[in-house]
Amino acid sequence: MKRVEIQIPLDGAMIAAWHYAAEGAQSRPCVVMAHGFCGTRDAGLVGFGERFAEAGIDTLCFDYRGFGASGGRTRQVVDFADQLRDYHAAIDAAQRLEHVNGVAVWGTSLSGGHVFAVAAERRDLIGAIALTPIVDGRKSALRMRRSVPPRAAIRLGTSAIRDAIRARTGRPPLLVPAAGTPRSAAMLTTPDALPGYLAIAENAPLWRNEFAARVLLAVPRYRPGLHADRISCRMLVQIAAADHNAPPDLAEAAARRADAVVNQYADVGHFDVYDTGSAFEAVVTDQISFLASLSERTAS
Repeated sequence: MKRVEIQIPLDGAMIAAWHYAAEGAQSRPCVVMAHGFCGTRDAGLVGFGERFAEAGIDTLCFDYRGFGASGGRTRQVVDFADQLRDYHAAIDAAQRLEHVNGVAVWGTSLSGGHVFAVAAERRDLIGAIALTPIVDGRKSALRMRRSVPPRAAIRLGTSAIRDAIRARTGRPPLLVPAAGTPRSAAMLTTPDALPGYLAIAENAPLWRNEFAARVLLAVPRYRPGLHADRISCRMLVQIAAADHNAPPDLAEAAARRADAVVNQYADVGHFDVYDTGSAFEAVVTDQISFLASLSERTAS
């Protein structure tokens, strides 16, 4: 297995990606993957690329524009439409890689939702994997709002409006924490949110615990799970039964509409599935088995 840095041009900026190249087979699938909300490729995803390569599967793991090692002058802005375009550009790049025969798309948390949207738009994918996906911004936000105290909610709402105004006037983003302690003014404040982020980012110098607050105004309108019935490729949806950040019942309902294979993991939380977590081995083993089944179909 070797890992090389590649650059994918898009709209005058470069998407930075790691290509994990498997050895041996002259024809093999490639997984295109990116992280969830504010995540970077060095935070909990490295183990997936390495394990896929060991199993004879290539991986293209990228940072969104504006995050990590990717280009883009405006940093830490979570723009759903732009991130979907980054996925499409990465898929197109993966299809041009030597020895690659078929591309599967992979996402986790917010990008698990992106997978539903991307897979619904393309007919050239061999498969899709959504790990602990957030599939409905409106319903998820309504549930999370119950645990946010009024003072924190007001601070977040005010920050979102101020940042939206700054965006219109060309000023730098107003940044707020992605993860914080319970009852604080952050995007994720479940008891496991800040410890979970810090665990996966321990050896991740690219990760920053901040984002442009304007996205909070867009979250309720982002509902990628509604596209589930348009997905034509085979799909695996992996659900952490003890997930307090990505509602398991919403993910399961979207998975059923996509006619996906559904794997649930008992007593597993949102951050337990990454390469530092207790459920990583079970999760990645199931993913490799699913990808192997795609390869068998492609070969036949």
